[in-house]
Amino acid sequence: MIARDLLLQGAVTVGLQFPLGGMVILSLVVLAKLTVLVMMFVVLRPHMPAVAALRQKAKKGADETKREPILAITAAAILPFFAYYAAWGFLGDTVREYSRMALAQAELGKSVDIFAILQSSGVVLSIVICWLVRFAAKRLNARASHPYWRLLIVATDATWVFIGLYALGEWKDQFIRWLGAGAALQQLSLDLLAPVTSAAAADQFVPAEFRPLPFGEQLQNLFFFALLPIVWLVMAAIINGYELSAPAPGPAPLRTTSWQRWLKDFATHFVGGYRSRYSPVWTCLKLTLSAGLATLVTFVIAYQAISWVGAWMWYGLTRLIGAHDLATWQIFADTISLFIGSPSDLDGGILLDAVRVALLAAVLETAVATAGEASGVRSAVR
Repeated sequence: MIARDLLLQGAVTVGLQFPLGGMVILSLVVLAKLTVLVMMFVVLRPHMPAVAALRQKAKKGADETKREPILAITAAAILPFFAYYAAWGFLGDTVREYSRMALAQAELGKSVDIFAILQSSGVVLSIVICWLVRFAAKRLNARASHPYWRLLIVATDATWVFIGLYALGEWKDQFIRWLGAGAALQQLSLDLLAPVTSAAAADQFVPAEFRPLPFGEQLQNLFFFALLPIVWLVMAAIINGYELSAPAPGPAPLRTTSWQRWLKDFATHFVGGYRSRYSPVWTCLKLTLSAGLATLVTFVIAYQAISWVGAWMWYGLTRLIGAHDLATWQIFADTISLFIGSPSDLDGGILLDAVRVALLAAVLETAVATAGEASGVRSAVR
């Protein structure tokens, strides 16, 4: 949390002068969270014998993991973690907090343009710069392997993924607003033809809190309620190196023309550094789903119960502390949030996050052990 606050403040300070520099440092805010999660899982590795035995069977990537454990694991998890971070809206929360801090520190009457790179040319240029820096760092690391070069590679990965995901989100919103503008004009023309429709429906108005949710929306809410813990379990499997046991797919025979073969070779070279990071997601997802329905349901309920306990802890502490002035309560709230997260974001807090990581490690260990036992039974039958 200290690293996050310092990096966020540094991003604002740099971003007010150099927008690209601010976005680069802002990407390190998300990278710091991933790195700390990796370190927490590494601490628990000695207590996960089934996962450790599985990693010992792996041949490829073992030397690199031993040499640079934190950086190698972080590099393997960076793409799925950033995808999760953007899909659940945390990327937007980080950017909004960055914007608020920049506006608070800007001089009175001075315009603030900390997102000047989000035009199409700026985004492409910033990603190209990140790729050039990454390419140079990989060449230097190949000549003389050093953790600093590996750290630079991981940082550039985080930067271009962060900027790319945020730009895609902005362009998506602009496209939706463009579509919505046409729908609004069409709706306006319909309302001019039938002005009495809305007034006639006012007699049957029901407040939102008393309206029952449609069955389809209830199923959708239940799906996302269960999906977040499953995504975290897949992330835990990736971080713990389960994908190392998956055999690497061999090259497919080429039956194409020369220009198609050249195009395919170019694409393979372009994403070659990331190929080993796509397949782990599918491999670890299969492991997660093979844990059994009862185990997964119990895990989802236990994971969400941690947030439920945090909410009741907030409720009990507010009653225990009692009423105070706003400045005093701000001190209490900051202290409580450090341990169990803020009332609006119960996924944070060093106490509850530690419990979540321990739960993820326990379920992953159980799933790997169960998969190993099932594989042993199948081998014995054969």
